[in-house]
Amino acid sequence: MNTAIALQRLNGNTALLATLAGFFLEDAPQLLADLHEGRRKNSPRQITESAHRLRGLASSFEASRVMELTSEIENLSRSDAAARIEGLTMQLDEEFARLIETLQKLSH
Repeated sequence: MNTAIALQRLNGNTALLATLAGFFLEDAPQLLADLHEGRRKNSPRQITESAHRLRGLASSFEASRVMELTSEIENLSRSDAAARIEGLTMQLDEEFARLIETLQKLSH
């Protein structure tokens, strides 16, 4: 996460950043769960939509690694690359946990 760039976009408004962090913390866990469910059900549409929405949320915080992983997952979901998606999803889980920890600090 690049807090400096995220704050720059918000004209230094730390309260707004904290509010956005709260929204992320409310919405993103379900989207990640939806992505996992889509992978289990072999639903490219669900994987694509969940990854796309997660990437959008992560972009608010310049969470570049989460954005990269979700973009790659979204692109691969359109092909038959289940094994690659599984590996990327495991990496996303790790990056997501780090981002959640950082955002929890911001939202309080």
